[in-house]
Amino acid sequence: MSCSISNEVRLTLEVLTGALSFMFIIIGMLYAVRGVFLCVFLMVAIEAAGQDQLRIASDLHALGRESDLHKIPVVLFFSSAECEYCELVRDEFFNHLSTDPAFMDRLLLLEIRIDGNQPLLNFNRQPTTHAGFAEQRVVELVPTIQFTDGVGELLVEDIVGLGTLAFYGAYLEQGIEQSLSALRLRD
Repeated sequence: MSCSISNEVRLTLEVLTGALSFMFIIIGMLYAVRGVFLCVFLMVAIEAAGQDQLRIASDLHALGRESDLHKIPVVLFFSSAECEYCELVRDEFFNHLSTDPAFMDRLLLLEIRIDGNQPLLNFNRQPTTHAGFAEQRVVELVPTIQFTDGVGELLVEDIVGLGTLAFYGAYLEQGIEQSLSALRLRD
C-alpha cells in the first residue's frame, strides 16, 4: 500500500510550516524587543535611583521666579553635615518627596547647609553662602523647614526639629497645603 499525499494536502502542509516559521520569527523578535525595553527601563530606573536626591541650593532667585510663575511654594530644608536628625528627615522624607510626581508640581524643594560654605544667590540675587543665608534667616536649630513664596517671605510657621517621626510627614503635608492656600489667596 502506497502512501501518497495529494498536492492540496502538501500545499497546505507547506503553508502551515511557513506560517509556523513566521510565527516563531515574530515571537523571537518580540522577545528581543522586550529585552531591549527591559534594558532601557533598568537603565532609566538606575539613573532615577541615583537622582533620588534632594538638590542643594545654589540660586534662590531663579527658584523664586519659578515659584512665582507656577504659584507654588519654595520649601527650604535647613540641615547640617553632622546632624543625625537631618539625615533621617532627608532619607525618610525629602529624598523621595523631591522626585515624587505627586509633589513635583506642588513645591520647589532645596537643601541649605547651615554649616556650609557653598556659594548661594539669595532671593534678592545677592551672593552669600549657605551658612550666611541661614544666619540671615535666623536658623539656629536643625532640621528646620521653611515654606516661602518666590521672594523668600514666609508663608507658614517653620517646622523646627524632628519631633515625632510618626507625625513628621503629616506636618510636612500640612505645611505644603497651607503654603499653597496662602499663595492662592494672594491672587
